[in-house]
Amino acid sequence: MYKSRMSTLRSFSVVRLSHHFTPDPDTKSGLTTILRSGWVESSPSRGIRRATCPGDDVLYCLSGSGTVEAGGQSFTVSPGELVWIDGSRPHAHRASETAPWSVMWFRLAGNDTGALRRRLFGAGRPRLKVTQASELISWFQGLFDVMGSRGIDTDLHLHAAVARFLQLVSAERAPSASAGLPFALSRLTEAIRSTPHQAWTEEDLEAAAGLSGSQIRRLFRQHLASTPRSFVRRERVTMAQAIMLESRLPIYEVAQTCGFFDAYHFSRDFRRVTGMSPKDWRELETGL
Repeated sequence: MYKSRMSTLRSFSVVRLSHHFTPDPDTKSGLTTILRSGWVESSPSRGIRRATCPGDDVLYCLSGSGTVEAGGQSFTVSPGELVWIDGSRPHAHRASETAPWSVMWFRLAGNDTGALRRRLFGAGRPRLKVTQASELISWFQGLFDVMGSRGIDTDLHLHAAVARFLQLVSAERAPSASAGLPFALSRLTEAIRSTPHQAWTEEDLEAAAGLSGSQIRRLFRQHLASTPRSFVRRERVTMAQAIMLESRLPIYEVAQTCGFFDAYHFSRDFRRVTGMSPKDWRELETGL
């Protein structure tokens, strides 16, 4: 239910583009989509305040500046910065009084936009400085074309557009990823993948990477949005899945083979990664 109590502080001065889309009820639950998008050139101090809205707003500042209030914080957004606003919580944004902003924006909706936001930004402030401005502006122009055409497959095109946007933000958040992982981290992850059943204590990780434990944790967080322990867990689960598909080994033997302490810990971690128990997963995938 839309509980927004939007109060307009002042009207926007120039709305260069404004599009909206109503998702098909039959595909709404399965697709991430964009409900609204636009390009606004604001007059001084003009903006909006809401209690909530149906989706998350993403703003990209082309010029000028503005202030965003979100997550209990207030901060300035400058030219070239992108900010992702949680629509499920009270929020507001307004243009600067002396240098009002020009903003391209869209409203993202889906089953769990919060999970996407946390995946990209973690628990920190969801904003970043965009270095590849031409790519992002080109993406917005493509989005405006899709929403303006109102074609029969607009929902599918918007879903694809969201995926491309997430790729762009991911590349901006960790630009070194496009050039590959740092050598030490690449060497460590390859070692873990080849022998996930090993204990992989902190000493093992340090020996394989040639780095301290704190350096390793920082690299995992920066480049893989993960922790070493979570990475090892996922690789062990992946190994277990292959064994369960290729053999009839009982679950407790699969657990031992893949480095889990016992069947209980294996089942707990397997469910944490896949959402299913090992037994149910094997039955589903093998039909046995």
